[in-house]
Formats: sequence, C-alpha cells, structure tokens
Amino acid sequence: MIDIYICEDNQKQLNLFKKYISNTILIEEMDMKIALATSDPHALLEKILTAENTGLFFLDIDLKSDMDGLALAQRIRQIQPRCFIIFITSHSEMSFLTFQYKVEALDFIIKDTQEHIKSKIHECLLDVEHKYTSLNNKINRAFVIRQNDRCITIDYNDIICFETSGNIHKVLLHAKKRVIEFSGQLKEVEKQLDYRFYRCHRSYIVNRDNITEVDFTAMTVSMNNGETIPVSVRLKKGLKKMMEKQK
Repeated sequence: MIDIYICEDNQKQLNLFKKYISNTILIEEMDMKIALATSDPHALLEKILTAENTGLFFLDIDLKSDMDGLALAQRIRQIQPRCFIIFITSHSEMSFLTFQYKVEALDFIIKDTQEHIKSKIHECLLDVEHKYTSLNNKINRAFVIRQNDRCITIDYNDIICFETSGNIHKVLLHAKKRVIEFSGQLKEVEKQLDYRFYRCHRSYIVNRDNITEVDFTAMTVSMNNGETIPVSVRLKKGLKKMMEKQK
C-alpha cells in the first residue's frame, strides 16, 4: 500500500489534484490511497511521523507558509528515506533547486492546462506503482524505528534478533554491526515482522536466516554474529518445525 499526500495552498487546485488522483487509483485499480490533502506543511509532517506505508508526495513549492515545498521535501526525505516526491508548481525556473536541496524528486509537473496536469499525474502514479513493485521484489524488507524526528531503517538481513531490554517498555534490536534500543514491546514488534522471524523465548525474537546452529538439548540458538540465545520449552516445538521447513 502506498499512502498519497498532497500539499497545495490553493484550495481549488488541491481539490482538483485529489480528484485526478482518486480517479486514476480507481480506474487503474492501484493499491494506493490519499492519506492527507492539506495546505499546511506542518500538518503533513505530523501525519507522516506515525505513518507505516511508503509515501507518495505531491507538493507545491510556494505554499504561502513559513515552510516552502523544497524545505518540506527535505524534512519528508529525512523521515521517509524511500518515499516518492513529485512537485506540482507554476515556478518552472525553480526545478534546478530540487538538486540543490537533494530531495531526489521523481518528477516536476508544471501547472499548465488541466489536461496536462491530469495526464502528468496519471503518468506519475503509474510510474510510482511500477517502481514500488519492482523495488519490493528486489530489495529486502526493512524494520523502521522512529525516535522523535529520526527514522532508522534496518534491513531484515542485518537483524540478528530482538530482545526485551532491562529498561521498562524498551526493546533492543541486535543488528550485525550495532545494537539499538527503542521504545516498544516485543509482542508489538512481532506483529510487524515477516516469516523469517520467530519468537523462540519470552524475551527474544530471532532471525532464522542468521541462525548457524540450534541445540535442542542445551535449548540454545547460535547466531552468525557469535551470539547465543535461549530457547524456551514452550516455544521449542515451533522452532523445530520452522527449521525443518527451511531444509
């Protein structure tokens, strides 16, 4: 699923863009939805801080606000490194600034005729759908940690395990090159993970792709970074079944 965000200060144009996008999603049967259409860049930033899906952003440059579209795009890119950003603007002369701001814009739609805008939005949505599908087929999934204004992305391949921290309501993510503590509970983390992760103990979730050995006598799992993780009696059977399927 891709969440679409529109930030445009002109209400008439905002409604027009919403209409074009909604119609294209319906006609092309896309796995997308408009998550927010607003004239307030701050409202958009607040919204995406808790977003779970990849974002596609249609941004005007002149927003009649203390933050223009380019500055907004910079902040968006920090929060969602893998998002898609498209500018819709009357200021064609400002297209070069997208490189200066390093926002990696996918496209730059000039506010010309309504037909031109409609056609370009349709084209961009198809392009994003293709890129998103291709990207998901090629890259490893990732676990995202949001801490205040920071967004940390860890590829599943790099995750050794998750462990309940000694600090209350905290979880430790053991990656191949670092350990990150973040707010949360193991049961909530477990819901976000895919088939390669298994809760082998009340306090641990392991990545089976990084297991080197399971000792069901000693009730331990050895990971490829040298860590040894305990296995509980209750969860032993499920782990054994998972490892047998992997052979």
